[in-house]
Amino acid sequence: MFKKLLFVLAVFSLVVAFPAMAQSKESATAAAHRLFVGAEISTFNPDWGCVNASAFACWNAHLVGLAALADANHLWRGLGVEGEARWLRWGGPGNGLVESNYLVGPRYQLYKKMNFAFYGKGLVGTSRITRPFNLGQGSYFTLAPGGAVEYGISWRMVVRAEYEYQFWPQFQGLPGQPTHGLTPNGFSFGVGYRL
Repeated sequence: MFKKLLFVLAVFSLVVAFPAMAQSKESATAAAHRLFVGAEISTFNPDWGCVNASAFACWNAHLVGLAALADANHLWRGLGVEGEARWLRWGGPGNGLVESNYLVGPRYQLYKKMNFAFYGKGLVGTSRITRPFNLGQGSYFTLAPGGAVEYGISWRMVVRAEYEYQFWPQFQGLPGQPTHGLTPNGFSFGVGYRL
């Protein structure tokens, strides 16, 4: 009886083990959580020193900088989490204008086709501005909806492009000027690496 039970367990183990050994790493982990870290180059209309706040306007006044990001994808269905830090230090209307953001929030995979994936996101956090001519600085609550497209160039690497529109509703302008908040917005281009 013991030998028959041992034989049945051995056959069962082989039946289960052989298909598992034939499975590729990608298909075995496709539904698993995916954590990406990455870097981007950003160009943003800072909504300071330009009459039009569009990301396509005032190219000579755009702030340019670097961003670091982390994405945890597919935590539940297409829902994940993104965190980003962006430092816009170069260009702009000049005279010392600098902006930086520290944001986190949900992102959702809207569509996937072959190696392309399209995401929507809604981030919140804080943003900091140093005004030109040493006119002061401050940190402000920020809402930042946006969208991204990613293209997988390998199992571990993606290239990405994104657009983000930020709302700084509590931004205080210069004394004596109307206060209407600030709406920096722009594009980022970069790469992500799967851990």
